[in-house]
Amino acid sequence: MVRKDSNKWWIEEPAKTLMNVLNNPPDSARFVGGCVRNTILKLPTSDIDVATKHRPEKAIRLLEDAGIKVKATGLSHGTVTAFVRGVRFEITTLRKDIKTDGRHAVVQYTDCWQEDAKRRDFTINTLLMDQFGKIIDPLNCKQDILDGRVIFVGCPSQRIHEDALRILRFYRFNAYFGFSSADPKSLEACKKNAHLVSSLSGERIREELFKILTSENVCDTLELMQDGSIFEKLFSANVRLTELKALLSLEKDSMDPVLRLAIAFGIAPETLSYKLKLPNKVADQLTFLNGTEVSTKADSKSIKSFFYNYGVKQTLDLLIFKSALDEDIINIYKYALEIREDWNHPIFPIAGSDIVSLGVTPGIAIGKTLAATENWWIANNFEPDHSSCMNWARSFINNEKEKSGNG
Repeated sequence: MVRKDSNKWWIEEPAKTLMNVLNNPPDSARFVGGCVRNTILKLPTSDIDVATKHRPEKAIRLLEDAGIKVKATGLSHGTVTAFVRGVRFEITTLRKDIKTDGRHAVVQYTDCWQEDAKRRDFTINTLLMDQFGKIIDPLNCKQDILDGRVIFVGCPSQRIHEDALRILRFYRFNAYFGFSSADPKSLEACKKNAHLVSSLSGERIREELFKILTSENVCDTLELMQDGSIFEKLFSANVRLTELKALLSLEKDSMDPVLRLAIAFGIAPETLSYKLKLPNKVADQLTFLNGTEVSTKADSKSIKSFFYNYGVKQTLDLLIFKSALDEDIINIYKYALEIREDWNHPIFPIAGSDIVSLGVTPGIAIGKTLAATENWWIANNFEPDHSSCMNWARSFINNEKEKSGNG
C-alpha cells in the first residue's frame, strides 16, 4: 500500500491507530528512516518503520491488547512486525551496537534517540518524525537529504566492517537519492573494502543489485561501482556500459532487471545464477536470452514463429536484448513490434487423436508425427487447415514406414 506525501499519511489511518497505541506514555514511538526521508523529499512512501522506547515484549503486549496482529519477526535485535488494516509496520526498539562481526550485531536497548541514530548506516536515514508530522533531526543531517548527499554515519570503513552489505546499499542510495557528486570519503572506503562483498550471500547481493538495475541512474551508478572494483570482486568482470545504454535507448516504460543484468555483464548465465542465487525462472530466462540465436535476416515468418514458440513477451525480450548487442537486429525488433499489433496466437488444427485415426499406434510415434506436422504448419505461416495437415501427416507416416522397411 503506497501513500503519497500530500496525503499526510502519518496522521491518517492506519498509522494514526498504530501510533496512538505505541505512544503510551507520549514520545515513546516515532517514525524513522526511509518513510521520513521520502516525506521530506515529497516522494511516495511505501514501507513504514517505527522506532520505540518500548522493549519488544511490551510493544507486543500493547499491540495485542489493542487487537492488532503482531509477529515477533526479529526479537534478537528488537524488531516486531504489526499489521494494521492490511498494512505492515516494522517496529524496532531503540538500541546501540555492542559488538559486530560483519553480519550480525549484539545490541543493547536504550532510551536515547540519538544513540539509536548513531548506529544507522547513512545520515539520510537518521531522521525521525513524530505522529503529528514534526521532524526530529538528532544528528543534524536533514541538509544531507535536501542536498542529495549519501554519507555514512561516523567512520565509513567502520560502518562497512559492521555489515559489508552497506557497500552495495551506499551505491543503491546514491542511485536514488544522490543529487550531487558521490561523497569521496565514502567512495574511497567502499573501494578499499570491496573484497568484503564476496562474503555476502547471493540473495542479499541480488536484492541490492536489482534495485540498482531498475534505477534511473543505473549507468552512472554501475560505472561508479566498476571504478570501485565492486564487480571485479563479485564477478571478475566489467560492466558493458555501451550495450546497456543501447538497451536503455530501446526501452519504453519497461525497467526489467533481468534484461539489464544480462546486458550489463557478459557472463555465462550459470555463473550469474550461482553468484546471485537466482530463482530457476530467472536463470532460465538468462539461458534463453544468451542461448537463442536470431538471424539478422529474420523476416515476418520467422518473427511469427518466435511468437508462436516462445510467446510475444519473451520474443520481444529476446529481440531487444539482441538489439542492444547488435544494432543490425534493431530493425527486426521494431518490425516485431508492428507485427505484435495484429498478432493472434494461431491454434494448431490437429491433435493426437487425429494421428491415431490415421492408424498410428499410441506411443512415441504420435508425438513425433505431431511435432513434424506442426513444424511444417509453422513453416507454412500457420495457413494449412485441418485437411491439409492430415494429408501431410499421412505422407510423413508413410515415409517413416518406408524408411523402417528399408532399414
